[in-house]
Amino acid sequence: MADKREKEFLQAYEKYADDIYRHCYFRVYSKQLAEDITQETFIKTWKYISDGKEVKNIKSFLYRVAVNLIIDYSRKKKEMYLEDVAKKESADSIRLTNMGHQEAIFAHFEAQEIVKLLDELPDSQKQVMVLRYVDEIMPAEIADILGETANAISVRINQATAKLREIIKEKHERRN
Repeated sequence: MADKREKEFLQAYEKYADDIYRHCYFRVYSKQLAEDITQETFIKTWKYISDGKEVKNIKSFLYRVAVNLIIDYSRKKKEMYLEDVAKKESADSIRLTNMGHQEAIFAHFEAQEIVKLLDELPDSQKQVMVLRYVDEIMPAEIADILGETANAISVRINQATAKLREIIKEKHERRN
């Protein structure tokens, strides 16, 4: 039984470690801190599993642990390990795909500019936007990760999108 749990955990690590790291990075903007939170996410998950506790959806569970660790980090307000914002991921490495009708909104902005715009959103909106458009997670699964209803998540995504439209419009008007 322990071997089966270990094998499943290692498979989950192989499958989701990069996704969890990317999510953490886009929330804390520090390579070192994102690596630390990712590592702690998998350590806590392994402890939970090795204690014989059941995890029904490992992906959601990992994201939930990572989100909670990020919240804990922000609450503690310890020394910030923020690296220079200019060192954020390059435009081609940021995956802002599957945006559908929102593509037109973001068409004139480089990916780094969009990431900077996300910083202007309230944390709860930024969180769902990163989960949805960077991590490419559907609203129902985001709801599972955050322990909320899918409707509440969809509303928050729509509010964040509307807020981004306002921010983009204001920036565009200031440029002209």
